[in-house]
Amino acid sequence: MESSSVGKMPKKFCLYEYDKELAIAFKGDCEEFLQEYESMQSLGYDDFAKVWQLKRFTYVFAGQNYALLLRDLCENYFYIVKKFIMFPRSIHTQIGAFYLLYGLYYKQPLKNWVKIRLTLDEYKKITELIDTMKARQQYDALYIFAKMKTDQAFLYTALLKPLGPEARFVKSYELYYDDTFTSSKTESALSHFKGVLSESELVSDLEMTNNEYQEQLRRYAAKCPSLAPFSSTIVEDLHAAFFDIVNNQSNEQDVESPGKSVKQQIKDKAMANKNAVYRGLRNVKTAADEDLADSKMNI
Repeated sequence: MESSSVGKMPKKFCLYEYDKELAIAFKGDCEEFLQEYESMQSLGYDDFAKVWQLKRFTYVFAGQNYALLLRDLCENYFYIVKKFIMFPRSIHTQIGAFYLLYGLYYKQPLKNWVKIRLTLDEYKKITELIDTMKARQQYDALYIFAKMKTDQAFLYTALLKPLGPEARFVKSYELYYDDTFTSSKTESALSHFKGVLSESELVSDLEMTNNEYQEQLRRYAAKCPSLAPFSSTIVEDLHAAFFDIVNNQSNEQDVESPGKSVKQQIKDKAMANKNAVYRGLRNVKTAADEDLADSKMNI
């Protein structure tokens, strides 16, 4: 962590807020990913791999600023993806989430991989899914599940939440609740808002009503000097909000280096990060190495 300037206290780092921001962002990425896979109406791994490349999930671990937190990051990713298996919107999103769990496990940027915690209920849910795939003669999932079990990818647990002598020393897990595909609902509301402002007659009708109200208010104020008329900026405020939304989205879509593809920019950013830890040609320390007491890596 770096201080903002010489002579000032270092910027305070809040692990809870950092975890929360990453979880929200990753959950939104998963929803977008699974919606794309669902639209293909496929149950095969080949189509899943196409979406993986399309959404650039190869770089899902790249660019992290805190190598020591990569183990927690992997655990959080697994926890979020398992929700889409436990609360499936369709068989397509459920099997897509299972493939996603498989892809993330073997993409971990750690020397000693984090195992996927599975309670009995979670295990039963996955085996039910595998049985369904077998009945539909979709054997990709069977092979993947067998491989993960052979590689001991799962940590079978009695409870979802780890237990310990003192709760403050144990990672906190919220009990499962269905909050899947909520990010897309927010985006739909935002898109609807943009559509109302840009295409609907509601805004023009509101502006006309507002102008008539202001005119009547001025006339009444002329008869009653004690009344102080005020100007309404509701229409201007709506247009200003619309401009901010469009402007923010266009800024996010701007390409920093016009001569390079977006994929190459992401890769360059990840390679430029001194603390980045991931599979690649670069020799870097992994988060597992940071468990050593004499580690000198500057985080």
